[in-house]
Amino acid sequence: MKVTKGSNANGELADPASSAWGGVPSEVVKLAPIALDKQPNAYIREAWQTRPYGTTSSVAVAAATDGDGLFVRMEWADDAEANGEFQDAAGVIFPAMAGSPVATMGSADKAVGIWVWAHGREAPLELVSRGPGVASKVGTSISASARLADGKWSVVLRGPASAAQFGEVGFVVWNGSRAERAGLGSVSQQWLPIENAGGV
Repeated sequence: MKVTKGSNANGELADPASSAWGGVPSEVVKLAPIALDKQPNAYIREAWQTRPYGTTSSVAVAAATDGDGLFVRMEWADDAEANGEFQDAAGVIFPAMAGSPVATMGSADKAVGIWVWAHGREAPLELVSRGPGVASKVGTSISASARLADGKWSVVLRGPASAAQFGEVGFVVWNGSRAERAGLGSVSQQWLPIENAGGV
């Protein structure tokens, strides 16, 4: 994924509907659920044996920088079903060290960092994840904005460019109408290389 250098004088990169994103290359990333045998406890493994989860199959992604922060735009199709207890959400995943696994959102000994936006939540979360459903909050250095139109979510998450220090990125989407949360989302199955640009 190429990170495009762009102007953000009026905050346009933070707006997922801004025309500034029209000139930023986008690519589609395939997503898949984390296997049940990788889930963190027996309750989840049993309760979800016959229930579909990880139902978002792909997400379109693009990235830009203003020379300081890194802006990542995600767009995916929402379904028409109403959400219940859980809301639609999405995250950008970065390896916290070389060899961190993306498909399970980290592991006990090789963590990942995740920027997480959730519909209705006052502020996005900055997490360290050590596997599906094993995450802790670590900071408040990110921001997010989102838009739902024509049956699609578009979300921009913005954080420090240093998050991309290992040159790889992944993605996760949670479908609220299917009660997806924690390790029950749709996740990148492999890291997407980040092409250095604009100081990232």
